[in-house]
Amino acid sequence: MAATPGGEESVYETGRLSLLDLIFEKNRAQNKKQLVHRLVYISKIRQDVADRREVGAHYEKLFKNSQAQIHGEAVSGLLLIYPVHIVHVLESSANVLQEVINDLAEEEEQSIGGMMHNSRILVYSGDLQNRLFTQWSFRCINQSAARMQEYTTNESIDVAVMEALNLLLKLGEYLGKLPKLSFSKTMDQLPEKVPELLVRQDLLEYLINSKELSSPSEYLKRYTKPLNVVLESELVWPMQTKLFPVLN
Repeated sequence: MAATPGGEESVYETGRLSLLDLIFEKNRAQNKKQLVHRLVYISKIRQDVADRREVGAHYEKLFKNSQAQIHGEAVSGLLLIYPVHIVHVLESSANVLQEVINDLAEEEEQSIGGMMHNSRILVYSGDLQNRLFTQWSFRCINQSAARMQEYTTNESIDVAVMEALNLLLKLGEYLGKLPKLSFSKTMDQLPEKVPELLVRQDLLEYLINSKELSSPSEYLKRYTKPLNVVLESELVWPMQTKLFPVLN
């Protein structure tokens, strides 16, 4: 009877399979403890942050603590720190990403001591087939702050979000093809090497000011709080008679 590298019996040898069994088997074959998801969000850096590298250090500490306490999947992704914005692509298990969203919500509530505000979640993608990044890293993008009112469009907010996500996808694919020896140098020179693959600052400001995109606290309220649904039958009097008696 076949067994996995860890000594566990393969589900293919145990008889009838469910879709959940197949998902677990695929994850086990890829040495994945949990499903890997992707979170993309943007934020604005508070004016009292003297050194933008503190933002990267904050996430390094957060990931280290979360891995020690949560034991989720390893974190991969890219944090781009602009003069007044950040763009963050994160790939990890749901419990780690949940911790990041909680941290963002706490940052929003801190009037003193916080580093980011006006965060907007662009997308949360579940059950990735492949990671876009092999590791997590951050870089400061040294560009002059553009005029933030320049971006205008007659399209819906979805089109602007897709524009930003497509650029991040192309940037991830470009970085994934780089030799390891030149990766660090290229990361330090992104504005010079691939300026066309960087999300523009005026687009970031446009997305951050959009009320149609969820903030971290709105996301948590929508997806983690109980959903109370009132059925139309509950608003009718007299109440409908149940088809089956309730057993005491």
